[in-house]
Amino acid sequence: MKRLNFEFKARLRDELHVRATLKRLRARFVGTDHQIDTYFRVPSGRLKIREGRIENALIFYHRTNSARARRSTVDMMLLPGRNS
Repeated sequence: MKRLNFEFKARLRDELHVRATLKRLRARFVGTDHQIDTYFRVPSGRLKIREGRIENALIFYHRTNSARARRSTVDMMLLPGRNS
């Protein structure tokens, strides 16, 4: 499955506001997952296998190395396991 992903880092200043917003939006807590990412050298882009209790996937993506918000084009293949 192809996806467009935006990644950014942010500081959380008001946790109560975020929790209230998530409740209002009826967000569903799936659980806490411990993930292990294994990266592979490829001619271009990035390739990794993500293994966890909730998500298991083979992921290929292109992304710039930047301190700003980063856009990625992602190809993801879910692997057998407990994928949500």
